[in-house]
Amino acid sequence: MNTKRGLTIILVLTAALASGCASIRARTDVLPRQGWTVYPGTQQGVKDIDAAVDGRLPYPGWMHVLLLPAFVLDLPVGAVFDTLALPYDLYRMHHPEDFAGRKRK
Repeated sequence: MNTKRGLTIILVLTAALASGCASIRARTDVLPRQGWTVYPGTQQGVKDIDAAVDGRLPYPGWMHVLLLPAFVLDLPVGAVFDTLALPYDLYRMHHPEDFAGRKRK
C-alpha cells in the first residue's frame, strides 16, 4: 500500500515540475504578446485546467490525467504568487513606457 501511495506522489510531483508554474509561464510567454494584466498566473491556471478537462492540451491523453492534478495544485500557489506580484503588475500596466525599450534575449 505504501508503494502505491509513494508512486502516486512521485507521479504528481513529476507532472507538477514538468508543467511549470502558470504564473511564470504567463509572465514570460503570454503577457509580452497580449499585454499586461493582473493575476495572469491565476487566469492561465484556469485556462490550463479547462484545457486538460476538455482534452485540448497538445499532449497524449494519458498526460491529461497526470497534468490535471498538477494544474489544480498549482492554482492556489499561483494565486499567492500573483498576489505578491500585484504591485509590480499594476506598475507595469500603468507605466508601460518604462518597459518599452527592453528587448527579450
